[in-house]
Amino acid sequence: MTEFIRASSEQLEGFEFSLLVVLQPDNVRHRVTVTAETTIGTLRKMLCADLQLTSELVSFPDLHGLSDADQKEENLPLSAYGLPNGNSECTLEAYVARPATTSSYVMPDRIQVQVYNEDTESTSILTVEIDKFTGHKLYLGGFKHRKTLQQFHHASTQTVLSRARHNMGPGRFHRETQTQQLVTRSLQTHRESGTQMSRRDLKLDESFDRHVTAHPYFDSYQLDSLREDSVLLLQRLWRGFRARLYVFSIREQRRRVSTLAEIEAQENDADDVSRQRREVNRRMHPNTVSDFEILYNELEKWRQVECRKVREQRELDPSERQDALDAILAKETKLLQTIDRLKLTATEANRKQRIEAMLQFMARPKQWEMSDGGVKEVHTPFTVRAKELTDLYHGLRTPLSSVDERLDMLLHIKWTVQEFDCALTRELVELIDREADMLSRGRKEKSLEGLRKRLTNLFLQFIETPEFNPEAAALKHSRS
Repeated sequence: MTEFIRASSEQLEGFEFSLLVVLQPDNVRHRVTVTAETTIGTLRKMLCADLQLTSELVSFPDLHGLSDADQKEENLPLSAYGLPNGNSECTLEAYVARPATTSSYVMPDRIQVQVYNEDTESTSILTVEIDKFTGHKLYLGGFKHRKTLQQFHHASTQTVLSRARHNMGPGRFHRETQTQQLVTRSLQTHRESGTQMSRRDLKLDESFDRHVTAHPYFDSYQLDSLREDSVLLLQRLWRGFRARLYVFSIREQRRRVSTLAEIEAQENDADDVSRQRREVNRRMHPNTVSDFEILYNELEKWRQVECRKVREQRELDPSERQDALDAILAKETKLLQTIDRLKLTATEANRKQRIEAMLQFMARPKQWEMSDGGVKEVHTPFTVRAKELTDLYHGLRTPLSSVDERLDMLLHIKWTVQEFDCALTRELVELIDREADMLSRGRKEKSLEGLRKRLTNLFLQFIETPEFNPEAAALKHSRS
């Protein structure tokens, strides 16, 4: 640190001297003219005004510690630090801190520029709009710093590069090249040649000569006539093509309409046949409530028609009319019995179908949605349990060919129901033991129908219980 000699303020009052300020770390030298009464704050403002710096970044490390503790450094004059020291030019070091740079800089849309006008000696502020480049610059090469790993790219300008001009020789389309200039030049060729004409003392061979005759001259009128004929030919061919294309489109449209009409007629015929077959099937094999309503309504219409026919026959006496009505009543009764048998058959078929749908619903695998949007079928322990019970139920209802197969199936069902202890499972075990005993005694199949039906119903009740089959809980939830 430089040792400064303190001088009294009375001796240095009003004395101007040149101060050389060395700015570190760039070692920039700047000379200012100050007095001994110039304060540190004034000196900092002078440097900032001349060098376009920020006052917060400028500090004087050589002056720290030389001032009194109770006075602020900004208000102390240079004489308090021993300046000037008797020389015509003094030197003082200053340090300019570098502002912290961040990579989060965003270019503004507009900036304000301060412009000094020498004529009016005034300063005006102009707003400059910034046209940002939104594209992607081409990679023109570069390099990477090995220590800091910072990438440096070659610079590119906004100047559009013009095409390279090739030397095409002298100007070919200039006026001077199209002007006739006669120049006489003599030269010696590598190969001499000439033309010999016949004369009286020289006879030439004319066997290889060819006589060339010019064709008739083709004038502009003939050319116009040829153009007109060619245009007429093109128009005729083009109009014919367009006419044939139009006719073909009309013919194709008619063919398409007729084809669609035939297809629609075939579909209507197929729908009529299918509807008729479906109506016949509904009357031959009724399955729903609406099917039986149709049968009852048609039977009532038939009875009314037959009774009206009998009443319209005036020639019949009362006894014959009554006999005819009795015959109609007997036939109606027989048809009602047939409808009741069909209703029993339909009820049993619907019950089997409903039971089968219920078993398949409980035994179906779970469908889980995967992360990629697909669906996977997953078998859980509950669905596996429901599938095993479904197979046992089907085996229980299927008529087996031998007694050993039936006993094996009954044994599997017994092991399954013995996992739980309740009144239902005990009754099932009792029925299984009773059927096994009757089979061992050689009883007939007909005598076991009631026992097997009761066993099947109880096992179905076992399957529908959520305590024994957890998938049955979902079935009850869906019903509710």
